Amino acid sequence: MQQHHFSTAKTLIHSAIYFLLFLAGDLLNGLLFDLVFSVVKLPSSESYVIPRMLGCLALTLLLFWFYTTKYLHLKMEDFRITFDIKSWGIILSVLLPVFVVIVYLMVGKIEVNAFGFGDSILSIIASMFMALKAGILEEILFRGFIMRLLESRWGKTIAILLPSFLFSLSHIPSMESFTAAGVVLLVVSGTLVGVMFSLVAYQGNSISNNALMHSVWNFVMVTSILHITTAQGAYGKPFVQILIPSNNILLTGAGFGSEVSLIAVIGYVLVCVIMIIRKK
Repeated sequence: MQQHHFSTAKTLIHSAIYFLLFLAGDLLNGLLFDLVFSVVKLPSSESYVIPRMLGCLALTLLLFWFYTTKYLHLKMEDFRITFDIKSWGIILSVLLPVFVVIVYLMVGKIEVNAFGFGDSILSIIASMFMALKAGILEEILFRGFIMRLLESRWGKTIAILLPSFLFSLSHIPSMESFTAAGVVLLVVSGTLVGVMFSLVAYQGNSISNNALMHSVWNFVMVTSILHITTAQGAYGKPFVQILIPSNNILLTGAGFGSEVSLIAVIGYVLVCVIMIIRKK
């Protein structure tokens, strides 16, 4: 990328196009599978999730690759989109959700739900592909294409902060309920998460470590594996549920959930500190 210095206008245009390709992959894949599933009937809801997630991942990656190589005449490696997972990346991917879960267990009550063997396997596989799809594609978009384009034009500080802020804004539609405090909490926490993933990407010189961290986090904290909620706010039936006794938004994460809680934020800060220490 060093020999490719885009103008301000082209930097913003290319960043916007990558974001549109990200949305287009999801939309086109959804339309295709809605058409297929209107004819083909599968035995369970998880059976629909697995091919849909794989299809979205494959189609969006294809759109990204085509635009990068055929239009920009660059390589995916120019945007740090490589497979180079470090041992420390694996360790942090596990320790971050483990830390958050342990703290919540100290203040909440755990409940375990029983499922049949076949249903359990399907649910775990579906959760895994949901986590991989979001973790890989979001990291390629924000910490791959957009961060690298902005870095080439304005340097690392802007490249870290601006995509991280946009990353937080992109999650606002996922809120279950909207309050001013909840939105502020999401934006602050979401931006910090983006900074954390950016530092991990720079430390490993690859998006693979933050994509792994993002995917493992989603698998544990977002899918049907674990729910952290109040008794009043319980939803769905996960494998494990931690019921917390307080409705304080710093504990519940307001309308977005425990991912933006104070406990999670402490975890993000710790990872950021570790990355800064490793860099020095």
